[in-house]
Amino acid sequence: MKKLDSVSFDAFLREKSPLACDSGCFDLREFDLITPAALVQLATACYAMAGDGRRPRIMTEKESVRGYLQRCGFVNVIAGVAGIEPAIRYPRLGQYNSLRGSNPMLIEVTRIASGIDLPDLLDRIVWVLRYRLKYHKHDAFDVTTAVSEICQNTFDHNSGTAGFIAMQVYGQGANRFLEIGVSDYGDGLITTLQRNPKNGTIPSDLDAIKMAMQLGTSEYDDPTRGTGLYHLLEITYKHAGSIQIKSGSAKVRYRMDKREGWAFAVSSVPGVHVALTLPTKDRS
Repeated sequence: MKKLDSVSFDAFLREKSPLACDSGCFDLREFDLITPAALVQLATACYAMAGDGRRPRIMTEKESVRGYLQRCGFVNVIAGVAGIEPAIRYPRLGQYNSLRGSNPMLIEVTRIASGIDLPDLLDRIVWVLRYRLKYHKHDAFDVTTAVSEICQNTFDHNSGTAGFIAMQVYGQGANRFLEIGVSDYGDGLITTLQRNPKNGTIPSDLDAIKMAMQLGTSEYDDPTRGTGLYHLLEITYKHAGSIQIKSGSAKVRYRMDKREGWAFAVSSVPGVHVALTLPTKDRS
């Protein structure tokens, strides 16, 4: 089974270069599974290209993938911005739309341009963490507090853009885990952090990511800001998960079972992209 996730999505961009093409064709016919972190990045890429006057095309073939793109809300999110080939039959799409929000193990791809939708989404993450992954109440709320700040960054630090969030739970029993993806197509870390003179000149996207992981580093000269990525990293360490942060032409991936991070050069993309996985506490 070939999977498009937060790791393979970067290899896909490097090999296919869809962002550099006028046609903007994302050929996904080879993939059998697409995860939330890849879907939100794909959504941001489509919106960024549409902002440049292009209409990207997403090519799909496998019925399981086409069905999932409908069920997870991706087709609705990109409607009017990008096209899917072959086209989706809309009577069938309507059936999926009626199911939105009915699966507690799934948060459909959701566009976030303000904080109005966040409380419901965060409540659903808390429920999954507590009752499906067996996290203590305070740990579940710690996770959603950090996720909330990451989501708010998508509209607090940018204008005229938006962000996207999606979540899904995979596996059974002791192998169960959660994946959350949050992406935006805004200015990126290096631009937003340099708006604060205290941060000085930041040499590279990688330096910007490393700086953003430090407590209190923000666009704003406010000690209460700049906590989201730092706390998300601490939470991921605590629960032996993994986290990936991408901005511009750099990506850092942390695997908490080894307590270290790996830096990668990637195809330059607008915005900030966060992929988080957390394992279950249920070892039965």
